Amino acid sequence: MIYVLRNLGLHNIRHLQFIRLDHNLITALVERWCPLTNSFHFTVGEMTITLQDVQVILGLRIDGPAVVGPNVVGVGRRWETWPDCCDELLGTHPGRDTVYHAPGDEEDTATFRMGSAQVDSMLPLRWLRWTFYRESYDDLGHGPFLQHVRAYILFMIGCFLLPDTSRSHVSLQWLPLLLDVESFARMSIGGAVLAHLYRELYHATRPTRTYIAGCVALLQVWSWERLYIGRPTLRVPQIHDFGGRPLACRWAEDRIRELPTGNTLTYRDEFDGLRLSQVAMTPFTDEILLALPTQCLEGRDIWRARVPLISWKRIEWHLPDRVMRQFGGVQLTDVPPMEANFRRIDGRGRADLDWTIQYRDYLEIWEARRAYVVPITPSEGTGNRELGNYLRWYRSWASIYLLQPQTDPPETFFPRSPGERLVADYYIRSTAILEPLVGGQGQNASSLQLAVDQVAELSSRVQRSVYIDYTTFDTTIEEQSQGREEGARRSTSDTPSRSMRSRRRQNTEREPSRHSMHIPSSSYDMTGAGPSTQHWSNFPMQESAAHEIYYGTPSQHPTTQSFFPVTVPQWMSNVGLPSSPTQQDILLMGGDTSQQYPVAAQRQPELQEPEEDFIEEEQQLQRRRRRAPDRYTPGSRALRRHR
Repeated sequence: MIYVLRNLGLHNIRHLQFIRLDHNLITALVERWCPLTNSFHFTVGEMTITLQDVQVILGLRIDGPAVVGPNVVGVGRRWETWPDCCDELLGTHPGRDTVYHAPGDEEDTATFRMGSAQVDSMLPLRWLRWTFYRESYDDLGHGPFLQHVRAYILFMIGCFLLPDTSRSHVSLQWLPLLLDVESFARMSIGGAVLAHLYRELYHATRPTRTYIAGCVALLQVWSWERLYIGRPTLRVPQIHDFGGRPLACRWAEDRIRELPTGNTLTYRDEFDGLRLSQVAMTPFTDEILLALPTQCLEGRDIWRARVPLISWKRIEWHLPDRVMRQFGGVQLTDVPPMEANFRRIDGRGRADLDWTIQYRDYLEIWEARRAYVVPITPSEGTGNRELGNYLRWYRSWASIYLLQPQTDPPETFFPRSPGERLVADYYIRSTAILEPLVGGQGQNASSLQLAVDQVAELSSRVQRSVYIDYTTFDTTIEEQSQGREEGARRSTSDTPSRSMRSRRRQNTEREPSRHSMHIPSSSYDMTGAGPSTQHWSNFPMQESAAHEIYYGTPSQHPTTQSFFPVTVPQWMSNVGLPSSPTQQDILLMGGDTSQQYPVAAQRQPELQEPEEDFIEEEQQLQRRRRRAPDRYTPGSRALRRHR
C-alpha cells in the first residue's frame, strides 16, 4: 500500500494528521480573514496562504489538471445511483441492516447508512475505516487492492484534505475521479485543497458560523512558519534532512517540545500588536528548499500565478500579487481587484449541473496558468520607501484592529515572547533574592552585596536581550511625585487625614494600553519561541514538575504571601534570544537606525525628507483608536464590493 501511494505522491498525507491543533489560534486567524481579498489583514499588511505554502508544507501536487469532472451518476449515465458507483469502485457500500464490527474489537458494533437520504451521496468515514482496514495487503489481488487504495484516498480526503462541516462523512463526488488512480494523482490536488480552505474561511467569517472545515492543519502550520504568535518550540530547531517528507512533518507532536495552549483574547491582542520583526515573510530559505523532496518543488514556476483555484463545485481566486513580500519582492499599490463578475456558488440545488461547462472560462485560465505568473519587483536600497507607500495605501482602507484598547489590568499573565519571558524571569528571580532581605533580620553586609550583584546581573541580562526605547519614558512625573511625597511628609500634621485608597484614586491616572515591549529580530529563526501558555496558579507554594512554574497575583492571594517560582522553567533560558530589533521596526517607531540602543538623554535626530512623512504617519496610525470589525471581515466595509 505504501509503495503504491509513494508512486502516486500521496504517501506523506498519513504523517500530517498528527499535528495537534490550536483552536484559539485558528479562531484568531479566522477573524482576520477578508473574503474580498482572500487574505489576512494584519497590522503589517496583507498575508495569505499561497500555492507555494501548499506544496512546501503539505507536499501536494499543484501543477496539473483541475480537480473537477462531469456528472457520471444519474439516469442515462454510467452509474444510475451512488451505491452502484460504490459497488464497482469500492466493491461494497453501507447496508442499512448490516451490523459492522470495529477492527480489533468485536464488541464495538454499529450500523451505517449513506448520508443525504434522497440520493445517498455521502459515505461515513468510520465505515470506510472499519471496512477496509487490514494489517497486511499482500494477499489481495489487483482488483481488491485498488479498491482499498481508493478507500484510503477517499478517507484522507474526507478527514484531512477536503473535509466538510459534517466531520463524519465524505462526499462521493470525489469517487469517480478515483476510477483511474494514476490520473487522479496527476491532478492539482493542492490547488483544490487551497480553494476549499479559502471557501471555508469565507464561511467561517460569518457571525452565525461557529465552526470551520477544510484543511485547518495547513492554516495552523502556515501561521507557525510565517508568524511568531503561538509558535511552539521544536525539539530539533534546525532540521537539515526531512527524510523525504514535506515541511509540515517537523511540526508533528513528537517533534515539538511545547504544545500551544494559548488564549483567544491573548492571540487577538498579539495580532493587534503584530510588528514586522515578528513576521517571517520568506521563511522557506534555499537551505530548507534543498532539504525537501522533489515533489515539494515540482510546481515552483506557478507559485505566483494569479489564477482561479478549482475544487469541483468551488472556485476561489489565488491572488499572489497582493502578497508579493512573501516571495521576496516589493508590494505594489496598483493591485487589481478580484474579478468583477466573480460569484461564490456551491452545489446546493445544482445536482444535475455539469461543472466542467459551468466553469469553462475558469478552466481555460487554469490551463494557461503559466501566462498569469506575476513578476517580482525587486526593492531599491533598504526598501523602506516602498514599504511606507504600501502601508499608507493599505491602512487607508483596511480595518486592521479588532479590539478596543484594554482598560482593566489582566488578572492572568500569558508570556508571549522571549522578551516578556525574560522580564518575568527577572521579576520572579529578583523577588526570590530580595524576599529574605525584607526587614533586615539576620543579614550581613556580604549577603546584601551578593543580592545586589545578583539583581544587577539579572538587570544586565534584560538590558542585553530586550530592546527598550528610553525616549518614551518621562522621568519628570516620577520626580514630581517624589517631591510631592517629601512635601506631604513635611506637612502631615497640617493636612487632613485621608486613606491610602482615596489618595490613590485621586492622584493616579489610568495608563494607556500598550503591547509587548519586545521586538525580536527578523534574522531570529523563532525556534526558541514558545506558546502563549498560562502559567498562573491558585497555589503559589505548591510543588511543580520539571519545566513548570507558578506565579501569584495580588488579585488572587493576600499580599503577605510570597510569590516566587519553585523551579525555573526551560523557556526562561537565554538561549536563542534576539539581541536587537530590525531597522524597519526602529523606523516604524520613530527611532534612529544608526545606533542599536537609544540613550535616554539623547534626542532622536531627524531623518531624511523622504522618510520623515512616513514615520510621522506611522506614529499617528499606531495611536489610532481601534474599531470593531464589520461581520468579522476586516476591510469589507472599506473595499468596493464586487457583485
